[in-house]
Amino acid sequence: MTEHKFIAKIHSLLDKEVFRWKINDPYHGGVPDTFYSGPGGFCFIEYKYINKRPARCTTNLKFNLSQQQRAWLTKQYNFGLPIYAVLGVADKIITTQDFTKKYFTQEEFDLEAVLMKDFVHKLANICLNKE
Repeated sequence: MTEHKFIAKIHSLLDKEVFRWKINDPYHGGVPDTFYSGPGGFCFIEYKYINKRPARCTTNLKFNLSQQQRAWLTKQYNFGLPIYAVLGVADKIITTQDFTKKYFTQEEFDLEAVLMKDFVHKLANICLNKE
């Protein structure tokens, strides 16, 4: 699966009430992949995706945010906007607001990652304020 298909899968699972905008802005570097909103709130998310875990359990999972992405996400986060960066590996997702992070250890990923359906539920809750 590609990052594009990964995002499309998340969107297909998301409640239809949630507005989703797959941002493609060739004029402003660093803008995140998506904007979500609903009557309960909104957020921006930058997605990164790795199709399969590395074979060695000591190999770190690279989190390749560009310098422009790091700068944009950090600036908006400092303004108080709800901004997240997400790393998906197969069907699991880990979320962070530490935009300086360059990788996750596999142990960190195993402890903090959630299934895609659980991530989608949390995302819907942000936008719809539903439990």
